[in-house]
Amino acid sequence: MKHNKMIIAAVAACIVLSAATIEAQSWKRSLGKLKQGVEQVTRQSKPNTTRQSGDVQVPEWHEERAQKRTSGLPAAVDTVIEHLRYRLYPNDRNAVFMGVDDFLFQETETVEILSHVKYGSVRCAVTRTDQDALKGETAHTLVIPTTLKEIGPYAFAYMQNLKRVVIPSSVRTIKRGAFAGCTNLSSITIEPGVRLIEGTSFAGTGITSITIPNTVKDLQTYVFEDCKKLKTVKLPDGIKKIGECLFMGCESLTSVVVPPTVTEIGERAYYDCKSLSSVTLPEGLVKICDSAFSDTSLTSLVIPSTVMEMGTWAFFCHKLAKVTLPARFNDPMVLVDVFDNSSTKLFGTSEATLLQGFTFK
Repeated sequence: MKHNKMIIAAVAACIVLSAATIEAQSWKRSLGKLKQGVEQVTRQSKPNTTRQSGDVQVPEWHEERAQKRTSGLPAAVDTVIEHLRYRLYPNDRNAVFMGVDDFLFQETETVEILSHVKYGSVRCAVTRTDQDALKGETAHTLVIPTTLKEIGPYAFAYMQNLKRVVIPSSVRTIKRGAFAGCTNLSSITIEPGVRLIEGTSFAGTGITSITIPNTVKDLQTYVFEDCKKLKTVKLPDGIKKIGECLFMGCESLTSVVVPPTVTEIGERAYYDCKSLSSVTLPEGLVKICDSAFSDTSLTSLVIPSTVMEMGTWAFFCHKLAKVTLPARFNDPMVLVDVFDNSSTKLFGTSEATLLQGFTFK
């Protein structure tokens, strides 16, 4: 009997753990509930707080919220200031912005994340946001502090009233889905300093233009997927690859200039960019992957002499009528896989092969 009870308890624990770790795999899925803090804290009345140059003093009664102490300071302590929750790590002198605390913001409210919070005499800089921190909240304005280094996964996703945001130069990493689904977010300023932008970070937003600073060295997959109002993009010099599905579904994008450092354009990078009529590809480009420019409105194209590989349906474009490309591709059986459905003529009669619309150099 005792053995059976132990088995039942173990199974129940596994079920609870599995439920707690379920995470949405796509930014397009429906909104989840705001992620709760790792540790539950006792509700208490809001303390009086003082603000000096972005600092907020945490009263000593917050000590009872702390986890087990090390070196005379708590390992971590939660505090709530003006309905916003922070987790402080006094030993490391830093803090994490966790999100709202049982309070729904009114539509006219501004969310200003503090730059520093004090625990006693210890000043903790707010350096990152938690996953899902403000996911689905209704605030119109978001102020990100200049101490922040990392924006967590889906931290500000689905904030439907958010219209503009400035990402300060202190930020180094924008995690996956950070602003995904913010459909009214029309202006994003990314200050130089950001190095990594993870997948789907700005997918489905309402931006009309974007300049990505040259400090960015890694743009991952689906970053701007389905940004249907996006018309102009300035990509950073220094990146080596245009990621898979990076601009897929950006149906208002009209022209693209690929930076000279890029050697590979990933699968479906510009797929279904219906208004895309002009593409400038650099010498040095080596590989164009499957469906990279399929279903665009290109009418003419120059393939650089350095290109060694083009994937299936890389230019599946029904308006494409004129192509200049390296002589190594002078093989209709190869070209039909790359340009099928274009206005160029690959085959004439069974007697002769025509390559109308193609120029080889």
